[in-house]
Amino acid sequence: MEPSRSNSSLLANLLLSAGSLAVTCLLLALLEGGLRVVGLGAPDASGTSRLKYQQIYPPILVPGERPDGTLIWHTADQRLPFQSILREKTPATLRVFTFGGSATAGLGYSPNVTFARHLERMLRRAHPDRRVELVNLGIVALASKQVKLLVADVCLRFEPDLIAVYSGNNEFLEIHAEKYAAAQASPLSAVAEVLMDTNLYRLVNRAARGPQRAPSLSEQDFSQDDLRLTQDAIIKEVSMAPQEIAAVVNQYEANLEEITRVARETQTPLILMSVGSNWKWRGRLGLPADWLEELLEEASAGPGAYRRALPMLEEKIASSAPAERHEWLFRAAVASEALGDHAAARRQYRAAMNQDPHLRRALDAMNDRVREVAVRNDAIFLDTVEVLEESAEHGIVGFGEYYDYVHFTPRGAVLTAAAIFDTITANDLLPSAREFDSSTYIRERLGRLARLTEDELEVTEWMGLGFDEGLIHDRDLWKYDRMLKELDRHLDESPEDVRALVYRANSNFFRADGAESAARDYEAALALGADAAVVGSNLARLRAERRP
Repeated sequence: MEPSRSNSSLLANLLLSAGSLAVTCLLLALLEGGLRVVGLGAPDASGTSRLKYQQIYPPILVPGERPDGTLIWHTADQRLPFQSILREKTPATLRVFTFGGSATAGLGYSPNVTFARHLERMLRRAHPDRRVELVNLGIVALASKQVKLLVADVCLRFEPDLIAVYSGNNEFLEIHAEKYAAAQASPLSAVAEVLMDTNLYRLVNRAARGPQRAPSLSEQDFSQDDLRLTQDAIIKEVSMAPQEIAAVVNQYEANLEEITRVARETQTPLILMSVGSNWKWRGRLGLPADWLEELLEEASAGPGAYRRALPMLEEKIASSAPAERHEWLFRAAVASEALGDHAAARRQYRAAMNQDPHLRRALDAMNDRVREVAVRNDAIFLDTVEVLEESAEHGIVGFGEYYDYVHFTPRGAVLTAAAIFDTITANDLLPSAREFDSSTYIRERLGRLARLTEDELEVTEWMGLGFDEGLIHDRDLWKYDRMLKELDRHLDESPEDVRALVYRANSNFFRADGAESAARDYEAALALGADAAVVGSNLARLRAERRP
């Protein structure tokens, strides 16, 4: 065949293939457009985030029945502990819901170590003649645009007497993950990502696989690795421009506005809370021991060394790139604190937090928006940051209040709960109660913590420490999960360890699907001679509330 004829044939085939591809793309585009017009294949409520662990599937409470036939609403999402309320709310019932992310959920401990659970205890003492139902809907990693879905679902369907919202630490999770994925993406994966975000793909996928199931901690759909990634890798691969940060903060404010609108329209009293964080957090390991010597280039310590370091640190702050400035601000805060200038240390720690490129703590600018939304909508504002600052050593919110960057210590949870209770009382948000002093409760609970030598067997007091009370101060946010794995290993080696059996039963008591396992371990512990009063009470409570 002559070369010219061969080239013409090849060109014709290429044009035919290109034409076919163009026609196919056009048809697919028309089909996609039609599906969008009629709404087929559109993202459902879970589509508020492309991160699976942030997705929400209302209704958040589903109908159920207790063993005695009482009709209830209960949690079914595996990310939430099992909780229930009566299907028919009685006039004597006080029904309260709390919302937020992992700080509200109490990540790191059992569900007992949350401000929600302490608030419930205080409300029951203050209202002994009422049935108090407190449901904690804090879910790890949720941002405000998922929280607003939960608030709407609860206010419209479950007749709350009060809701409290503590949300703001996860607003940058999704955009960070998307930017990181884009930075790591190949051309093929980028195309696949675009296609998967079409109504056509979602429609075909749902037809083939059925309705999407809610994320499950137990099945590891919730990826700890994904969340760990946001600490070190993301700031190397991802940067946020000031206008991008401002856009996220603006959307946060809009989400809070939506929350207040729903509360107002359903006549539900609302407490909007500012979101605190550990100003002294730099990471799990803190500053290197020799950081001051390295800066000064001399082996020295003490007040004189810190005084000499401050001008050098100020120079570093002024000349450093934005992604590094938080580090020098943090070191300046450490120096100021060491010199006893606590006012300067507070300013520098907060400035370091606000410029931290990890963006895993609520910014002061975000908390300003919480206050503004509350004032604009005549909602109640609780300044959690101010409350904790007043009780913190030298007014520096740190590891006494948060064991890592945003998650409460047991002490922090008690103080926050008391602040909520006092806010309720001061604003008459619930029916009148008998006189109750939250400061007495604080002293009682903190005294109990100070005397702690081993974790409780009673399921309503169990903290989730297992055999290591040192976990109270451990900075790992996955320490509770680690403790449970160690507990399983221990029981494999010592299956008749009564205390270990009760601890594991307590953990399963709170799981949505854990009733059968909890009953089995309680029964085994009782057969081995466990304290019948305490463990028997745990088992009786389980059998009254749950069907194994």
